[in-house]
Formats: sequence, structure tokens, C-alpha cells
Amino acid sequence: MKRARRKTPNRAGRWLLIFLVPGLLCITVLVQTTRERKAAQAAYRAAERTIKQLELENQRLREEIEALQHDPQLIERIAREELNMVRPDELVLSFPHNAERKRKPSSPKEKPK
Repeated sequence: MKRARRKTPNRAGRWLLIFLVPGLLCITVLVQTTRERKAAQAAYRAAERTIKQLELENQRLREEIEALQHDPQLIERIAREELNMVRPDELVLSFPHNAERKRKPSSPKEKPK
């Protein structure tokens, strides 16, 4: 009878280990998987936002290309502002830059030669 009493606790301990270890393993895997899924969802949302921004930028660039190819007023404005171009019948007036205007005036003691 003593043997029967000893085996009963061992059997209960074995069954506990048989269910407890895999159960803990399943919980650990579930927690890890949940974390990875949340991180993947966040990365996916960030990628979607980036894609939307890039699509908007692409659309803006397409419109700019279209305007540059077909809008004569825009072409002329860019030619004048960025390339300093003028029409053949226009007169160009050049003024000194700010650095030259800010020079100190000569002192009154100095006399012109």
C-alpha cells in the first residue's frame, strides 16, 4: 500500500508537468507572436503613410512637368528668374549689391584729388 500512495503523487506531478510545460510554452509563443504582430502592423501603417506621401509628391511632380512642357508663361518666368534671360528688345539695368552699398562713406577730412 505504501507504493500506491507514492505513485499517485508522482502521476499527478507528471500530468501537471505534461500540461503545464506545453501550456507555458504556448503562452510564451502567443505573447511573442502578439508583440511581433503589433510591430508588423505599425510598420505596415508607417509604410502606407510613406506610400501616400510619395504618391502625392509624384502627382505634384507630374503636374510640374506638364506645366514646364506646355505653359509658356511659366517657362518665361523661370528663364528670367533663374537664367537671367531677357528679350532682345529689353534693356538690362544693373545695380550694385547690398555689400557695395553698405561700405562706409569716406570721412569729410579726406579731400578728393
